[in-house]
Amino acid sequence: MSTFIQNPLVRILVAYALGVMAAMTVSEAVTELGSIAQEFHVFEHSQIGLIMSLPSLMVALGALLAGYIVDRAGDRVVLLIGAVVIVLGDVCVVAAPSFNLLLAGRIVTGIGYVLTAVAAVTLLIRITTGKQRNMAMALWSTFVPASFLLPFLSAGLADHFGNWRAAFLAHSVLTLALAFVATVSLPRRTPEEKAQFSRTRGLRSVLRSPLIYLLGISFGADAFLQTGIISTLAPYLAKRYSVPLLEVAHWNVVAMVCNGIGCLMVGALLNRGVKAAAIGVVGLVLTGAPALAIFTLPLGFMFSIGASWLFMFGSGLLVGMWALAPVVAPSRESIGATSGLITQLTLVGVFLGPPLFIAAQNSDNPQSLALLVIGGLVVCLAGLPIWLRDVQRQTGHDLKANTLKSHS
Repeated sequence: MSTFIQNPLVRILVAYALGVMAAMTVSEAVTELGSIAQEFHVFEHSQIGLIMSLPSLMVALGALLAGYIVDRAGDRVVLLIGAVVIVLGDVCVVAAPSFNLLLAGRIVTGIGYVLTAVAAVTLLIRITTGKQRNMAMALWSTFVPASFLLPFLSAGLADHFGNWRAAFLAHSVLTLALAFVATVSLPRRTPEEKAQFSRTRGLRSVLRSPLIYLLGISFGADAFLQTGIISTLAPYLAKRYSVPLLEVAHWNVVAMVCNGIGCLMVGALLNRGVKAAAIGVVGLVLTGAPALAIFTLPLGFMFSIGASWLFMFGSGLLVGMWALAPVVAPSRESIGATSGLITQLTLVGVFLGPPLFIAAQNSDNPQSLALLVIGGLVVCLAGLPIWLRDVQRQTGHDLKANTLKSHS
């Protein structure tokens, strides 16, 4: 049993699953926003959006600081501490007697999120090499959409138990269970690994690299569209086409699967020689056209659901460009700091998406949602200079360098 738990693939899946649990601190609130607002008599749409977005704000503000902590304490230690903090935050939310204390609990949860997410991706980079690392990074690019799967699958769980708190308690139990498996499965870092896989090594050159900012801003814009549309899609379609809210939520499960497929396809397409620019342009079209159609055309319910699947697939192609993170890193040693900065910029979009889309949905201007979609698509183009680089040649050069290093 211990041999199975310490299998490299199992280790990758455990670290990834804890990353999903961290991102689920945002998505766990999606299907419960209405119940929480009703209980605490909150009617301001921006405040309702904060329930979902506060954990992402902690990541947007603290990813580089969390990277520094990971550097000093170790990725495995910080990963486990982050999981415990997530559980503490969930407990604070469940026990909160007032809305302000509930928001405070969400901040605690967000601190756990940033610690867990930064530690998880650092650990994945540390325990993998070569093609296995490419696979792990492709898998990691799906951790945000994957975090929406369980909330949509379990939509109605709170109604079954008669309380929205059931969703947060279930998340806590799953996180604790995975943290226990992680203590047995995940390896501690060696002194050599401590020096090699640093989140802050080469940080100065990373902060001065414009390409990293462009790639991160592109991811942030895609995350803005993805989380904003997903947070408003169910109530929007339920109201427009008079269908039950839970029915829309359950259909959204397929959308999350489509997003994951899009993410995972990017690595395979790049390995087959498909140009990153071609993938990016197709991703932009498949992201923008369906989203605009949903909010501007009378498609009908099922056609709107199909359009949402196409939107999420296109969005997955864009976020799958995580495979290009090593291309923009100033050096091999700075890949940790590079991924930290990209993560921080990405989560700015996750933070801004839900409250702005919720506010637009409830505004008097019927074109507000479409304008947000167009704005997000324009900002996604920030990644174009990276898409146009010769990814295959750079990747081949890196592989050759690694091979020479392994024989030296």
